[in-house]
Amino acid sequence: MLLANTDLQDMIESSVLDFLNHEYDFIARGNSLSAPHGINPQIWQSFAEMGWLGLPVAEEDGGIGGGPVEAGLLMRAFGRHLVVEPYLASVLRATRLLQLTARQDLLADWLPALVAGEKRLVLAHEEAFESDVWARRATRATRDGSDYLLEGSKSLVAGAPGADGLIVSATLEDGSCGLFLVEPGTAGVTLTPQRTLDSAHAADLELSRVRVPAAALLGDPTGNQAILDQVLAEAIIAGCWEASGAMQAALEQTAAYTSERQQFGKPLSSFQVVQHRLAEMAVACEDSLSACQLAALRTEADPSCAPQMAALARSKVGRCARDVSQAAVQLHGAMGVSEELIVASLFRKLLGFHQQHGTTAAFTAAYGQHMLDTGNWRNSRVLPVQDQ
Repeated sequence: MLLANTDLQDMIESSVLDFLNHEYDFIARGNSLSAPHGINPQIWQSFAEMGWLGLPVAEEDGGIGGGPVEAGLLMRAFGRHLVVEPYLASVLRATRLLQLTARQDLLADWLPALVAGEKRLVLAHEEAFESDVWARRATRATRDGSDYLLEGSKSLVAGAPGADGLIVSATLEDGSCGLFLVEPGTAGVTLTPQRTLDSAHAADLELSRVRVPAAALLGDPTGNQAILDQVLAEAIIAGCWEASGAMQAALEQTAAYTSERQQFGKPLSSFQVVQHRLAEMAVACEDSLSACQLAALRTEADPSCAPQMAALARSKVGRCARDVSQAAVQLHGAMGVSEELIVASLFRKLLGFHQQHGTTAAFTAAYGQHMLDTGNWRNSRVLPVQDQ
């Protein structure tokens, strides 16, 4: 099946690739990593000027109004170039969630500044010892007069250093889902900076009897869980697109290296076993891209199926990412783990993705259970129903 991009999708993809090809080389990436909080202010401002910070924001609110496919095309380009700025955490998770849950007065205060790159939000959701991204959070929010008290901790909150606000997920006393807009400087909030496997900046978050007003509660707690699940699923799919871009870059780097590296007087790529490995890597890259496209298109058509499509994409891309990253390092030999070559950074990026939001095996099991529960496995062309 041939998929044709819309004019908007073509514009986004071409503008992202053109900008990154000219402005975001390996040296620029290093400058971002060494910048305060892991964000190059000039690069982030360029993202705003290109309109990318408003990608998931509705047009009437000053954004582009892009969906899962548009976000995926942008993230795939980011993956190819190993962009370290926390775009996924800040824009596709926090900004998107704010737009779906916040009151109009909060939107008026935050959205224009977020789209312009003047402020930045992140979602604090992941917790230590909880690998299921959909599970109820251990962080608690209890009513205390007209306020709420937040108690708990969040682990490796991507992009948290330097953020202007945190959207904290917590479980209310009745078991519903609370989403609270918290300022990092609030009493009882402790951020401990950390670095992730791909060298990006994150922070562990401790909440010790953090008092926030009732106005900080976003949305309706009885409906927040469904909205949060949708946003998380869309972000997981976008992360799969990013990984597919990194995989393609790893394949291209490996193909170029094996064509130049000589062994026994011939290029490594002339040996049949190397050609087979490169072919397997290419097939894995195409499989991953197809899974990403399927998940994005189905989610766009029916947002309610986003968690299942996220599990499907994460299962396929996770397995392919492991195979491609390991093959890239093996075909590079010892140079595959040397920071002198970009393939080492690609390897660490894909290795981190393989464990992000839970293990690949867990997502595979989740999608398999969904297929059993719904009976959709009966529609498979490789698992024919046996006559009873």
